[in-house]
Amino acid sequence: MQKQEIVDRIKAIIEQELKTASKAALESAEEATDEESRPENKYDTRALETSYVASAQAGYAKDLKNALQAYRNLDLSKAPQAGAAAIGSLVTTLGNAGREQFFIGPARGGLEIETETGPVTVLTPKSPLGSQLIGKSLGASAGDRRILRVE
Repeated sequence: MQKQEIVDRIKAIIEQELKTASKAALESAEEATDEESRPENKYDTRALETSYVASAQAGYAKDLKNALQAYRNLDLSKAPQAGAAAIGSLVTTLGNAGREQFFIGPARGGLEIETETGPVTVLTPKSPLGSQLIGKSLGASAGDRRILRVE
C-alpha cells in the first residue's frame, strides 16, 4: 500500500470519529441545558456533570479537528522516500514481536490501518517508539527493533 493511501485512510477514520464526537458533544450540551436537567435540590449535580461531559467531548472533537488538519497539511512529496525516518515515513521493523510496519504521522498515534501486507500502526514523534525511530535509517536499532525499510 502506498503512503498516500494510508494517509487517505487515516483522514477518513478521523473524519468519521470527528463526526461522531461532534454529534455527541452537541447532544451533551443540549442535555446539560435542557429544562429536565435543572437541579431539583442543592445536591442534584446532573446538569453540572453533563456539562463536564459536554466540555470533554468538545475538547476531543477539537483534538480530532486539529489532527485532521495536520494530515490535510501533510505533504508526502516533501517526506523522505528513503534514508532517515521522519514524519511521513513508512517504516518496517523486525523485533521480538516479529515484522511490524509503522507510519510516522503528525497526530493520532495508535491508530491501526489494515493493509494487504498486514497492519500499519500510526506513530507520532511524541511517542516513545516514534521518537526512537525518527532520524534512524536502514539497519539501525530502535529499542528492541531493527529497521528493515524506510519509505
